[in-house]
Amino acid sequence: MSPKNDIAEVSQESLYRIFTIPEAPDSTLGKIEKHLSENLMGFLGEHIVAREKPLQEIERDFDKSQIPEEPQFVSDHTEFLLDKLVAHSVHTASPRFIGHMTSALPYFLLPLAKLMVGLNQNLVKIETSKAFTPLERNVIGMLHHLVYQQDAPFYNRWMHSAQHSLGAFCSGGTIANMTALWVARNRLLQADGDFAGIAADGLAAGLQHYGYSKL
Repeated sequence: MSPKNDIAEVSQESLYRIFTIPEAPDSTLGKIEKHLSENLMGFLGEHIVAREKPLQEIERDFDKSQIPEEPQFVSDHTEFLLDKLVAHSVHTASPRFIGHMTSALPYFLLPLAKLMVGLNQNLVKIETSKAFTPLERNVIGMLHHLVYQQDAPFYNRWMHSAQHSLGAFCSGGTIANMTALWVARNRLLQADGDFAGIAADGLAAGLQHYGYSKL
């Protein structure tokens, strides 16, 4: 934790440093990161205990609606998160926890998550992900094969095709359901004869082409 007399600096140089220079090993954040790396179980056992505290009291720690005018040291904010957030979190990482579709994750995901955040890839296009896009298509191909059991030539042709997709990863159940409905609609109202498809001619033209004019 920073000394009480120290004031967090706001300048272009300090902002640049935040995004380019790692926290010092002896800083609060550096020590926590080291502790996590050395003993995840110890950290979880000591910090995530879901202390008995009424929700109303917890809400008081997060009741400010205005963004603070003064900056804060990362180490101070980390201490706040440990004391006010982590200490009152539900220990869903426990192998004995059952509920809300949440289960324990293997421990190797922690360093992998750090790698993912550090690389900060964007799979929306090849220019911002490169190797991650083929990896994503590879995993989707494996899941597709697990369900549909197509032969090798099928996956050689379609898995890495830039014009096609065997599936899509979604951020949650709602987005997945909406995506499935979107795909089902496009397959039902696909291009046919003088109808060039929904993307080109629109939904109304597609419905009319397939005989849904009375809707």
